[in-house]
Amino acid sequence: MSESSPESSPEPRFEPSPGHVPAQAALEASRVRVAQRKGVPMVVSLRTAGAATPPADPSAGDLRLARLFEACHAQLHPDGADDESALIASLAAAGYLSLTGDATGEPFEEEAGGTTDRSPAAACPQPGPAEINYRSTLSDLRAGRFLRVMNYHNTPPSMRGELVDELRGLARDFATVTVDDLDRFARTGVWHQEKPPVLPVFYEGYRDNYEVAAAACEEAGVVGWFFICTAFLDAPVTEQYDYASAHRIKLVDENPRAERIAMTWQEVADLHRRGHVVTPHTASHELAERVVTAADLRREVIEPKQRMDEATGGDAACTAWLAGTHWTGRTDPDRALVDAGYRYVFSNTMIQRLPDAAA
Repeated sequence: MSESSPESSPEPRFEPSPGHVPAQAALEASRVRVAQRKGVPMVVSLRTAGAATPPADPSAGDLRLARLFEACHAQLHPDGADDESALIASLAAAGYLSLTGDATGEPFEEEAGGTTDRSPAAACPQPGPAEINYRSTLSDLRAGRFLRVMNYHNTPPSMRGELVDELRGLARDFATVTVDDLDRFARTGVWHQEKPPVLPVFYEGYRDNYEVAAAACEEAGVVGWFFICTAFLDAPVTEQYDYASAHRIKLVDENPRAERIAMTWQEVADLHRRGHVVTPHTASHELAERVVTAADLRREVIEPKQRMDEATGGDAACTAWLAGTHWTGRTDPDRALVDAGYRYVFSNTMIQRLPDAAA
């Protein structure tokens, strides 16, 4: 999905066009939120690269989300498109409808011809850890192997009130997730709390993520997940604006050139002490496909985790590539992620539990 910059056109406003089906309207609304730098709802599969998790009986909520995904996919892709971009669009629409409360209920689902039955999850075999297609994603949703995610980037002071309200809404309807919760879910295949899980995720390591988003999370009573571009923090204050522009770290009007834009390492450590999840997002906001040499692997994969663990005294469990590349286990960056000790990769359509390095 595209992102806006301070020089972009005036803020768009979502107005459904005549004749829009609900899924298309939801997808357009989601894209408007991207352009406005607001929280963007998403649904992602939870996959494990080790032994398959035991199947669980699907809940009514799991089955309803699966039907919603089926409906969105049928409406957005009547030709049966099955590539990653098609799945992203369908999951984004389903995420918007399920997280914003705009789902219109059974008539919408029936209109799209959803076919999800209520058979046991044993009939929904766990897909391979890197399998990306419609049937594997639907299997995950039917079996409850998924999480809702609200993705944020900039969180300037001007959006604080709106952010608190949005996070309070999430806290009312969902349970936010710790790393221990995620480990348990990946291991057992069963979500253990009454409310379904949601992850509010804040990307890049902006100063306003620390000053605004963390406080908003605490006021709302949720755990925030902060993915940090570690080299962004290391850039001198006078160079951070240009560093961000050169590394596809989007800025807003409230990010002045002359002031600090990134967090400090002391703030990273403080977020960890306050109970939030703080973990790397590579060093320089890099694409996986551009990490090819041993020096690249050390800079973008190994050192960010080492720096994070040194700063927090913890064990950074997760990472994510720019553009949401998923783990396949077949590339040098994939192998480096395992060797470095990461346990999870967050990607466009899934959160993947990686194999242990010793396995």
